[in-house]
Amino acid sequence: MFWAIEAVVIREFVRFFRQHGRLLSTFARPLLWLIVIGSGFERVIPSEGTVSYKQFLLPGIYAMVLLFSTMLCALATVSDREFGPIRMLLIAPLPRSVAVIAKTISSTLLGIFQAALFLPLIWILGLRPSAGAVLELLGALALSALVLSSLGMVLASRLRSIENFAGVMNFLMFPMFFLSSALYPASTLPGFLQPLVRADPLTYTVDLMRHPLLRGLYPANLSSDYTPRFDILVLASLSVLLTGVAILLFGEEDHLGRILLTEAPRPGRGGPAVPPQEASTPGIPPVASEPAATSPSAVEMPRTRTRIPSGAASGQERLPGAPEKAATSARPAEYSADEGGSMIVK
Repeated sequence: MFWAIEAVVIREFVRFFRQHGRLLSTFARPLLWLIVIGSGFERVIPSEGTVSYKQFLLPGIYAMVLLFSTMLCALATVSDREFGPIRMLLIAPLPRSVAVIAKTISSTLLGIFQAALFLPLIWILGLRPSAGAVLELLGALALSALVLSSLGMVLASRLRSIENFAGVMNFLMFPMFFLSSALYPASTLPGFLQPLVRADPLTYTVDLMRHPLLRGLYPANLSSDYTPRFDILVLASLSVLLTGVAILLFGEEDHLGRILLTEAPRPGRGGPAVPPQEASTPGIPPVASEPAATSPSAVEMPRTRTRIPSGAASGQERLPGAPEKAATSARPAEYSADEGGSMIVK
């Protein structure tokens, strides 16, 4: 089990470093949001205290990195499930849960690694957290990455094509990001949106990461929404629940027959027709069938002659079952069958 998890984790990191476009977007997207969105919102929502809007936005940037990283790993899972090593895990003598746990752990570690690349932004933006606060932030990153990875595995367990998953991923990511407290406190959203805000895992993710970074520095208009203990309780419960659901859904494999090529070839599609099995009575051995004839010349047609009376004339000869015919001459007619089964009059 552990070797399978280790192999999947190593493969995910190797794939990440080989995909240069993905590596570039990991740095470009968060910096673009921080510089462009942060500068624009800073003019619209000025901070009232010792924290600037960019400092308030920094936990949301970490949440964005985790969200995109885990969802891209889930997208790769859909591809690996059909063409990659996941099918080898499914046919290996291992529980089906190993594949889900391996992909979840690999996605979690890769998300933590990508988010850790942006830790220098803490000091670049002017924040001075203690060493204990930085460790708390790393723990919040790990728990948040685990929850988002489990959510991605739930989606990857039911969506079997890359196109469908990409559409659902784009439909979920941006509403999750905008409904969370990444850009503004969640309490400032209208009341009819509050049920969606509370159902969004990213809300508790951002709030948990904001506590160690901005502890004691919250401005009056940019405060946290929940306590750290409540965030941890919600995220831990969601991670266990979503992982269990992903394991249950991932076990329903309706396409393993195509992967293992165990289906019998069908006639007319490149394979020979499979003869149906003959029913046999218990205790009586099946009777072997005679080989079929390949040509009419291989069949021996017996030549039989039967003399039949026809009125006052002399008898006629015909094949069995042939209709009677009136005599046309004094000489009796003879009927015979050639090798092909045709009737000949002599």
